[in-house]
Amino acid sequence: MTSDSQRSQQLAFLKQALEELAKKAKLHRTPELFVSKHERLASVNIFQNRISIGENFLSLWNEGKFDDKDVEATIAHEIGHLMDLKRDSRSSNFRNLLLESLWLSFGMVPLVIYLLSPLNMSLAISVMLAAGWAASLPWIVHRVEVGIELEADRNAAVHLVKPKQLADALEKISSFGMPKKNLGLTARLSFLAGTLTHPSFKDRVRNLQFVQTA
Repeated sequence: MTSDSQRSQQLAFLKQALEELAKKAKLHRTPELFVSKHERLASVNIFQNRISIGENFLSLWNEGKFDDKDVEATIAHEIGHLMDLKRDSRSSNFRNLLLESLWLSFGMVPLVIYLLSPLNMSLAISVMLAAGWAASLPWIVHRVEVGIELEADRNAAVHLVKPKQLADALEKISSFGMPKKNLGLTARLSFLAGTLTHPSFKDRVRNLQFVQTA
């Protein structure tokens, strides 16, 4: 079997899985499939309604390190994001995401204060505000983003695939650790950022165990 034929079979499976899972999720439109050289595994762009699959992910699948059920579960998680955030203001995670964006914007306030009144007192106030903002930012980002990830898992496990299927896929993904150097700086930085914005794999599996027994 040639590499081209393997890739064709992979893409055909992915497209079919996307269609079936999108139907289960009752999405108005099936997400677009995009293969990325920079993506390590998979991600979703809710604004473009697009799910990106990494070349690295396809290679691991081809090598037998993932099976079809793992691939389906990975896609289900990404669709779980669309299920949550498509509810807009009815989604607590959507509201939290808006608050997070507003807090990120607040980082400009100390600079504006100082520019409008470049006095020593204004500088002191600006520095204090900036320090408080910077200290709180990692906690706020982590809290909001972790909630979004856990809700996507929950949506996938309740509506799309079995909790154990998703948990098994997460166990396999967790075993890969830091991306290899040949994946490039982008993938490695994305992995490091993910440690801030994602719950640990143990927490995700524990969350699925709770869903399973709920």
